[in-house]
Amino acid sequence: MTINWKGDAVVAKIRRAQITGVNTTMAAAVLHAKENHGPGAHGAGRFETQTASLERSVRIVEPAKRINRGAKGTWGSTDTIYARRIELGFQGKDSKGRVVDAPAFPFLIPAAQVEYPKLSGRIRAAL
Repeated sequence: MTINWKGDAVVAKIRRAQITGVNTTMAAAVLHAKENHGPGAHGAGRFETQTASLERSVRIVEPAKRINRGAKGTWGSTDTIYARRIELGFQGKDSKGRVVDAPAFPFLIPAAQVEYPKLSGRIRAAL
C-alpha cells in the first residue's frame, strides 16, 4: 500500500490559515481600538476623543505575510503624532516648552490583550 501524504499541500494550507488568522486578528484589534473612545470613556479610564482623528489613524499598516516560521503583520496608529502620548502618557516639555503631565489612556494595548489570545482559534477556523 502506498501512502500519498501531499505534505506540500498541507503546509501551504497551514501557511494560508496563518496569514488569514493574523489578518483577522489585526482587523479585530483595529476595531476594538477604534471603539475604545467616545462619550463616557474618560470616566472609564479611557481617552475621550474630540475629533475622531485618532480613530481614523488606527489601521492595518502591513497585511500579514509569510515569514520563516509563520506569518507577521503590523497594525497601529502611524500618522497621528499624539497617539503615542495618549497610549503611554507623557511627562516633560512639549515642543512649545510647556510642562506636560498627561496620564496614559491606552487603546492599542487593551485591544491586543483582548484579540491576540483568539489568534490560534482563528487559524484553526481558517483550516
